[in-house]
Amino acid sequence: MKLFRWLFGKREKSSPPILISREHLPTEFHYIIPLAERHGSQARVVEFDHKLGRHVTHAEKIGPDEIEELRTLYCEIRERNHGEPINRWHHEQGRKKEKTCPTETTWLVYGLLCLFKQLSDIGVEPFTDGTVRPMEFRAELDWSKLPPALRDLSGSAEVYGAYQFDDRIWDFLENMTEDERVELRALDERMSRDWDAIERWLDDYRMTEHREAALVYFTAHLLALANDGEFLKR
Repeated sequence: MKLFRWLFGKREKSSPPILISREHLPTEFHYIIPLAERHGSQARVVEFDHKLGRHVTHAEKIGPDEIEELRTLYCEIRERNHGEPINRWHHEQGRKKEKTCPTETTWLVYGLLCLFKQLSDIGVEPFTDGTVRPMEFRAELDWSKLPPALRDLSGSAEVYGAYQFDDRIWDFLENMTEDERVELRALDERMSRDWDAIERWLDDYRMTEHREAALVYFTAHLLALANDGEFLKR
């Protein structure tokens, strides 16, 4: 219940403050702890303001003195080139099968990054340069999972398999260049020729567990829609 309260920014006044575990946060990042503990949780919760008739971020509610403190910290993180390393640390914690770092720690650290983004969104300098902000990292792909005879599909799958929703696929097909049309025709012929082998591979590598399989599958799906819509017709 206590975790539920702080996750939604509704801690009782008698509840102990949420703290970052110094044991699990790398020592070189310890200088961000005071402001991450002060603002991180609130920055993760966007509340509805009935007077304004809209949701309001934490960045819109803090005063000039607090913004100045955050500005100083932001510049220090930027000068140390720690924006990406902090994000990467947070990303790695989420990928671990066995979670050892307390949820409170990752929540607060990421909340601080979210607050920097909020300040950027409302035009506060120097946050607008976007140097320190939440970042996403793509999982590294291992195309050795594909049989040698199919590995030439990897490059195309990384490009076209990224279109994983029909509306995005239709938008792409309707606006693709002639060079892309030619490339897709060749790819369609290539995958049709070896479809039995591709299908057997997809049976062995579930797309929900292997990003590579998902990219190959959605490439095939894009080609199927392209043929249905006669986008590859000569």
